Amino acid sequence: MKRQRKSLGELCTIVKGTSPISKTLPGPYPLVTTGEAHKTADSFQFEDEAVCIPLISSTGHGHASLKRVHYQSGKFALANLLAAAFVKDSSVLSTKFLARYLMFSKDRLIVPLMTGATNMSISIDRLATVPIEFPPLTEQERIVKLLDEADELRKLRTLADRRSADLIPALFHEMFGDPATNEKDWPKGIIGSLVSEVRGGASLEPDDFVESGFPILHKGAIKPAGKIRIDDKKKTFAPFEFAAANGRSRVNRDYIAVTLRDLAPSGPSIGLAADLRHGPFDEYLLAQGAYGFVLDESRCCREYFVWLSNMPSFRYELKRNSVGSTQIHIRTPVYLKILIPLPNLPLQQEFALRASEIRELEAAQAASRHRVEHLFQSIQHRAFNQEL
Repeated sequence: MKRQRKSLGELCTIVKGTSPISKTLPGPYPLVTTGEAHKTADSFQFEDEAVCIPLISSTGHGHASLKRVHYQSGKFALANLLAAAFVKDSSVLSTKFLARYLMFSKDRLIVPLMTGATNMSISIDRLATVPIEFPPLTEQERIVKLLDEADELRKLRTLADRRSADLIPALFHEMFGDPATNEKDWPKGIIGSLVSEVRGGASLEPDDFVESGFPILHKGAIKPAGKIRIDDKKKTFAPFEFAAANGRSRVNRDYIAVTLRDLAPSGPSIGLAADLRHGPFDEYLLAQGAYGFVLDESRCCREYFVWLSNMPSFRYELKRNSVGSTQIHIRTPVYLKILIPLPNLPLQQEFALRASEIRELEAAQAASRHRVEHLFQSIQHRAFNQEL
């Protein structure tokens, strides 16, 4: 099908936003910013449908990038870091199609036009030169309808993922109550009586990191819900000889990993725990702030301990025993003396079994999410490459 090709400036009127993000008072109108979620404003700048395009790089530091463009309609305010493109003739070009097209093509068409030494950006004039290819309006509307339907599937999948993520914490509360208050009056035991072979992290310097080698478990890699995410290649691996020399900081799948330092004063990430059986590697080298220990499973189930450690109320209790101002932490001897509720072991094991079933559900949902995302990307690619 024959497509037209015109510049964005020919097709649209482009207007820069006027609202400073930090100084705009909240109110009843959407404030479109560079972020995924909108803020609010007490007044509006536009009353129309538009494509809102960031004028600055998403990452800065001399690197050009663009995470997203927004479609917006009705009354809205626009941050002064973005520009709004208003279609001049809606019988020729659909604003929704333009938004989809620019989102798909941003890395190819907009990002290369960004300039600057530290804070890379694009001017309105350069933005106006971006070439737009578009089919007849009826075809644009068909493409938008297909992409909207595929996008709705993505949103439903994301909503289902969020709901399933709440299942294990809800199950924990149902079976054991709040661990911070121990409202069900379970017997208690100190953490130190439940663990052995406590290992602390090694101090690392920038020269200790390599792109591949022995995996390093940073305190920041231990996430809520007992997850482990090692994704920063620059600070993820150490040379094998460094790991051998720091053997007292090495742990394997027999260990529970815990962070005893907060990532920020606002935390609390103190006490976050992860079961290394669920991690991507067989062995790790603990970095400073991360600790590992072997749990006495005749008294405390691993799954129970991990989820207890990740309950926000329990982590706030730990923070009350922490010290420091800029780098908040809890000393290892203090942590090991913390009392935790210890329900009977069969009940803990029942929780572990049910939590495992939920994990299997989450894994199935993750596979479904990947399929939905692949479907969306495939439709999008075919739509804008005249293959649909």
